[in-house]
Amino acid sequence: MNRTTASLMGPELVWILLLLAASVVIAISQPLTISVRGNLILLKLFLPSIGVLLAFAPSFWSSCSPGWFLARIVLASLVSIVVLVYLLSKAASYDDIRDVGLIVGFVGFIFIGYTVLALMGGLATLFLLAHRSFLPVLTWILILAALFLICLQVIWRYNIGSGKALG
Repeated sequence: MNRTTASLMGPELVWILLLLAASVVIAISQPLTISVRGNLILLKLFLPSIGVLLAFAPSFWSSCSPGWFLARIVLASLVSIVVLVYLLSKAASYDDIRDVGLIVGFVGFIFIGYTVLALMGGLATLFLLAHRSFLPVLTWILILAALFLICLQVIWRYNIGSGKALG
């Protein structure tokens, strides 16, 4: 893969694809029902964190300097977390008095994404300053995150399908 292609396949592309996937889910989930609204709120909980983790994935094939690439990840994630949570909040909105919790949730879900970004960015910065490779650590973080999400999917499928999860 040449240098230009590797640069274009960066964290911005990951976030654009994630935003497109969220837009497809939002389009499919209309008209809004109570169960669909619960699913959209659960997506607001997990998608910002997943997006941050996936934004670090292009580090495996990136050809630019690690410091510059980390700055691209942070800038793309700061903007995209807000856009993603806004899209999902707007889709889960009833546009009446029942949406009071969505505003607090909007701030809370952005904070969750920013916390994961701060943890991952801080860890990557420590490795960058120590002149060590962050890629083995990133590999294990992504493996553990995938296992966690598989377990969540199993729990989600059996609890939400039975009606126990959301009340």
